[in-house]
Amino acid sequence: MNQKYLMGMAAGGRKTVVFEATAPNIAAFICQNRTAPELTVCTLDYKMFLTARRGMIDVCPDRTFLVQELLPVLVPMQIGQAQDVPLTVVPRESVQDEKCPQPDWNYLRWGGYSNEKYQKLMDGSVLLDYESDGQKIPMELRIGQYQEGGSLALGLVSWAEKEPEDWETVTVNLSVPCGKDHAFVNINSPDGQIICRWIEKNGLGKATGRQQRSGFCVYPEYHFDAKRLKELDRDGYEGYVAGLQQRGRSVKSNSEPER
Repeated sequence: MNQKYLMGMAAGGRKTVVFEATAPNIAAFICQNRTAPELTVCTLDYKMFLTARRGMIDVCPDRTFLVQELLPVLVPMQIGQAQDVPLTVVPRESVQDEKCPQPDWNYLRWGGYSNEKYQKLMDGSVLLDYESDGQKIPMELRIGQYQEGGSLALGLVSWAEKEPEDWETVTVNLSVPCGKDHAFVNINSPDGQIICRWIEKNGLGKATGRQQRSGFCVYPEYHFDAKRLKELDRDGYEGYVAGLQQRGRSVKSNSEPER
């Protein structure tokens, strides 16, 4: 925990409160709202720290703080072995100019980022430079699967502002099946002329020579490198493979390329 202040918000129309970031204050806020179906504790700039439901902690990525500081205060209050401690709040206007340091916990846990992925994003090891308008933008490659058809879906997420921001899709979902680790590249975009070169420059995949027309655009198919994809987004890639297994899809497409 590296914050000076936190905010607490509880469902049910209760007012948002600000308090010093201490274990007794967090425990007091949880107990005061033990009937709330959901509550959130976050930083002053709305980065998530903890969620709870009806007085029971749901998610708290800062395991060290949780186990060593918060639970020893909270649990005795929850089971009636200790009286609830008072919550000391501070006026919100008094902290409006307070600078929030970058959290030292995985505040993106609620966005689906594993601790492993979060650490690699913070140290930059899974970020790839992407040139746009003469600037280099650190990009995260996000791996998924199209719901319709189950094909590989790749997207770019910008970290230029030290926060994830959806940037552009790398692939496009067409009406033809693709084999495992294959996808048609979205060249019908503002960066369509450079995306193929960027894929090859970063060792992500190679063109298969197969193409598919849709509308006025002809999209090239790429065979993406499974090892490289897993290095950049292990959870996303493993989810994609699991989805293929559930669908019982063939690892190879029997479709003939359209020239």
